[in-house]
Amino acid sequence: MGPGILHAFRGSQQTMRPHSQHRAPTLILGALVFMAPLLFGAVYPWAYGLLEIGVLAAFLLCLWRGDRVLSLDNGLPRWGLWCLLAFVAWAGVQLIPLPQELVRLVAQPVHDLWQLDFLPAGLARPRALLPLSLYPYATASTGLLFLCYALAFLMAWRLASPTGGEPVKPGALLLTVVLAGFAVAAVAIVQNGLDARAMYGFFPPRHGGSFTGPYVNYNHFAGYLEMAIPLGVGVVAFVLRNRLGQSSAPGLGWLCGGAAIIMMAALFMSRSRGGILAFGVVLLGQLLVIAALLSRSHMKKRLAFFSLVLVLLLGVGAHMTDWSQTLPRFHRLFHQEAADSIRWQLYKDVLHMSNQLPLTGSGLGTFYVGFPPFKTIPRQGVFRHAHNDFLEVLAETGWPGLLMFLGFVAWVLARGGGVLRRAMSRRGRGDPELIGGAILLTGCLGGVVSLLIHGLVDFNLRIPANALTWFVLCGLVVGLSQAPPAAAPLEQDDAPSG
Repeated sequence: MGPGILHAFRGSQQTMRPHSQHRAPTLILGALVFMAPLLFGAVYPWAYGLLEIGVLAAFLLCLWRGDRVLSLDNGLPRWGLWCLLAFVAWAGVQLIPLPQELVRLVAQPVHDLWQLDFLPAGLARPRALLPLSLYPYATASTGLLFLCYALAFLMAWRLASPTGGEPVKPGALLLTVVLAGFAVAAVAIVQNGLDARAMYGFFPPRHGGSFTGPYVNYNHFAGYLEMAIPLGVGVVAFVLRNRLGQSSAPGLGWLCGGAAIIMMAALFMSRSRGGILAFGVVLLGQLLVIAALLSRSHMKKRLAFFSLVLVLLLGVGAHMTDWSQTLPRFHRLFHQEAADSIRWQLYKDVLHMSNQLPLTGSGLGTFYVGFPPFKTIPRQGVFRHAHNDFLEVLAETGWPGLLMFLGFVAWVLARGGGVLRRAMSRRGRGDPELIGGAILLTGCLGGVVSLLIHGLVDFNLRIPANALTWFVLCGLVVGLSQAPPAAAPLEQDDAPSG
């Protein structure tokens, strides 16, 4: 690393203030964010077991060292946080043994399926009392994962909260995601060049014979990259805005620009139609926002230069890609009737399942157990997921769970969107801190939105590496949307309203 990049990392650690004066929790969380996608996308039980242990250890360290992670009293409305915590608690409610008559009243299919003794052999089958979950073990393990995601969100929020007197700089967690995305893309490109048949050359795939890089499924691989690329683009725009190379960390722009090229090439190579389309929509929106933020007359040269740099990044990334397998997939997509799509038929069956269990769902993490009785698709095999994050949440947790999850999402998007609107309304007042923070925020917000779009046709939020990164990005969005403590009248005046 060059001195400019090292300076950026040191500055980002100061900006993020390890709100605890101790850096161990920050380092643990950063290590998890970096290593999770490299551990085969964390689809192996031992891999996400390490993820859970790490997150819990980091959070307990925060509490032990006196860092009041849960205080967060900065005048920020917290209804979205309570939605997230209530969603996790709802999984606990699904585990509570209830009288059979009550279960029959609120969830008749759950009651009926319990009578069939369909669970794996060796598991205890309650008789007098029944839980609302069809598979309590799966609900407990998935609920623990979402608890860890919520704790990672809280820590990222706390770490990204601004402090008075410190300039806005790319935070350590943000740069960690960019570097992790670069590493994941580089592994994929090397494996593709070597025509490897095992992850890292010697780990056999668990769920099938095709994978990309450290991921088994190319859609999940694309899902990670489409979160990381907007962060890289945001950092490049941030560096270019700071006097075109006279920034305190000129090497940071080159690093993130190069990482963006590699990630774009790997994303195009992935053949993931949902991932490429989500990336294209988010990148277009991010560019429009950045252009609006840089549209003042004395910044037009910087805007033109940034546009040129971005065209070069996209051009080099596209040139490195073999499109021979990707383009035919898009051709089939645009020429296929909706009724002939397996996903479309699956969605209709999942909606029927949710209509039968509107209040309780089948239990968080139990889709592959609860879906078969509702399946009408003339195809053998088990659907372990609904291939739509929102429908899967609805099927497993009912409307209460889906509304709690969407409440959290709406809160995060509202926080980020409010800051962008405020920055654009004040871009003519010469406030570099507000504009710089908004540019970085476009990257974090772009990563959040990208996975939400891709979640309409896949299940990235059930892949621990992608889900952990997504919740960390949500924490960065909320943290960056907070006003710093009052250090000067200008900062008070420019604070985003709560």
